Amino acid sequence: MNARPASTGTFLLFVYGTLKKGGSRHQPLSRQRFLGNRRTRPRYALYHMGNYPAMVEAEPGDVIEGELYEVEARLLDWLDTIEGVPDWFELGQVELENGEVAWAYFYRQDTGGCPRIPSGRWDNSPSRGRP
Repeated sequence: MNARPASTGTFLLFVYGTLKKGGSRHQPLSRQRFLGNRRTRPRYALYHMGNYPAMVEAEPGDVIEGELYEVEARLLDWLDTIEGVPDWFELGQVELENGEVAWAYFYRQDTGGCPRIPSGRWDNSPSRGRP
């Protein structure tokens, strides 16, 4: 997953947790172009890590629900910082159900027995997406 979006222009970013609308880290994305809700192909798993979710590649996988944004490349360093790149998360390409390919933040650490979210949907309400 060492590739990265171009450093100029825009890139497509699929978000599935705290970067979504209503999430604690959504504010900068609120000024980016929202392209709608999206779902991934069933090749990933979502884990409940406490205050945030973690997406990993998985076989067998689940469909993950999220939002797609067209993001200005100038925000990439800021997004990497808040997502803890490279220690906690890493940008990688994600395949969406409709055939689109976007970037998403994948978890790099061991999920350590944290519960999998079989619905593939993180809820930013006070219940914090509990499975």
